[in-house]
Amino acid sequence: MSALRVLCLTSEYPPRVGGVATHVYELARALRTAGLAVTVVAPPWPGAALNEDHTLRYSPWLRAQPFHDLLLGRWCRQQLQRSPADLIHVHGLRPLRAALSTGLPVVFTNHTSGFLKTLAGGGARLQRLGKLLAGCAHILAPSEELAEASQRAGYQGPVSYLPNGVDATRFAPGHAPAIRASWGASGGELVAVIARRLVAKNGVVVAAQALAHTRPEVRFVFVGEGAERAAITEILARDGTRARAVLAGEAPNSAMPSIYQAADVALLPSLMEATSIAGLEAMACGLPLIGSAVGGIPALVTSGVNGLLVPRSDPQALADAVNALAADPARRARMGEASRAAVLEQFTWQGIARQTAAIFEAVVAQHRR
Repeated sequence: MSALRVLCLTSEYPPRVGGVATHVYELARALRTAGLAVTVVAPPWPGAALNEDHTLRYSPWLRAQPFHDLLLGRWCRQQLQRSPADLIHVHGLRPLRAALSTGLPVVFTNHTSGFLKTLAGGGARLQRLGKLLAGCAHILAPSEELAEASQRAGYQGPVSYLPNGVDATRFAPGHAPAIRASWGASGGELVAVIARRLVAKNGVVVAAQALAHTRPEVRFVFVGEGAERAAITEILARDGTRARAVLAGEAPNSAMPSIYQAADVALLPSLMEATSIAGLEAMACGLPLIGSAVGGIPALVTSGVNGLLVPRSDPQALADAVNALAADPARRARMGEASRAAVLEQFTWQGIARQTAAIFEAVVAQHRR
């Protein structure tokens, strides 16, 4: 049988930084390794190569609706005439309508917290979303919460929970003393890394508030940029904790293994979250996780085994969990080993790709009947 041909449409892709971009890149790479022919169609981004293997960049000259959908749909149909595919895999709502216009079966991965906001808002917008999803052959979701949200939006087709994955070869335990020293941590400090976009849903303000309640040897390192940076800076200045925090700015994914290897603990103070790729990367590097008990985070953190779960939006609870691990290095080490073991057992991209490919094959077989 010839290789399954997949056209992957995504609203986010490297060099843009973020969980969805990383997911699409790593899953496409793992699917190719598994024998599928995957071509990614992504919007342009500053720094993106013009000639990339297996990747096409598309930028419609009109981005307003409905022109974007019409133009992207026409472009996809022309591309499929040149290079036929068996199935379209869509990441993000923006390219979904265009994909559905091609007549090929569409698998949609429901990544985003924006979907949950639409669901909570109800009304005509939710009704439109339900009608749009009805055209999908299968929906995938990287958290049970998002899987259930697809059904609550009115989708009656098959929905599968498939967690995010991680490259456990590239992300592995190690040491990065030079990076740690650059953060001002060359002695007995505990370094907690918060590798998140600095936006409200990621709970980064909660982390900034928590620092004032932690032990004096604790340091927080924020890796990311976003609209909440000013609020974080203001909180740190107000609480007198600026000297115990590093705002490292945005880092490319290639730099992240060393960043995790320079830390002792990773924090996921999210207000909403799927199976966080940042959390998985930290786990693969052998770090315990302290995370909010929301969305897909409990799928990563078995509290007391490889980390601790805390209520969301609770700076004191977050600080208490950090303090508990700061006081017990041996417990941190055991939790870090458990994190790495969980990744190898459940969250490698190779395993996620095998499950995804099986769903693709079933969808294509059903479409051909």
